[in-house]
Amino acid sequence: MSSARVLPLRLREPRTVLLVLAYLALGSLVELAIVHYGFRSAGLEDVYLVWRLGLWTFFIPLLVILVLVFSLLHLTRSFLVAPREAAKTRRARRARRTGGRRSVVAELTKKIGYLGLSALRSSAVILLGLSIAVMFALLTFYWLEAFELSGSLVKAFPPFHWFITGLSRLVDKLTAVEKLSGAIKKLVETSIKMNNAVRSLAEALGEADPLYKYAFVQNLVAWSSGLSALLYRRPPVLRRRR
Repeated sequence: MSSARVLPLRLREPRTVLLVLAYLALGSLVELAIVHYGFRSAGLEDVYLVWRLGLWTFFIPLLVILVLVFSLLHLTRSFLVAPREAAKTRRARRARRTGGRRSVVAELTKKIGYLGLSALRSSAVILLGLSIAVMFALLTFYWLEAFELSGSLVKAFPPFHWFITGLSRLVDKLTAVEKLSGAIKKLVETSIKMNNAVRSLAEALGEADPLYKYAFVQNLVAWSSGLSALLYRRPPVLRRRR
């Protein structure tokens, strides 16, 4: 059992409505970026079903936004628990022993409340899943665009240039060490062999139909957010018997 109690998530409360609107705005921003860079920039033509509402630029993004919002709400509901009085007493005693210093979680809870903290946690989980999905898409279907983007960032964004320069200098220093130079050379040789092995597949994926790549990214975003929410399992919570 856990020394925590479940807090209600009432959709009719103003703060919950604002939270849902914020989730809708977040999902809309993600979809605007995907539609712009994956569909509009590729010069694709949409299939209009109702009035000027297209299949690829409205209905599919709308479904993905709904998946994102429901995933965020599910995670928010899962994280929305509060410690019981006994746990609060133990934490207060621990804080007195450490000179009154509170943990980061306790400070955040005091400022934004349990609902805000659960919203931050759920957003972090979903954004992590989306980041993994974006990296996977860049390394498969959009590796050529990722290569061009990295080159543009090196030229236009000085911190990124400093980061790449620092990495190259670090590799040079590690290579200068006798014990590490052999391992680094073997790692480079292995990377070259792997690159040669998957080059044909990477070229085929990079030259695929832009519409297929766009549909793949939309599926990837929906599945990554949905699975991130479904795979999280809240620890057992002690419920009060009536």
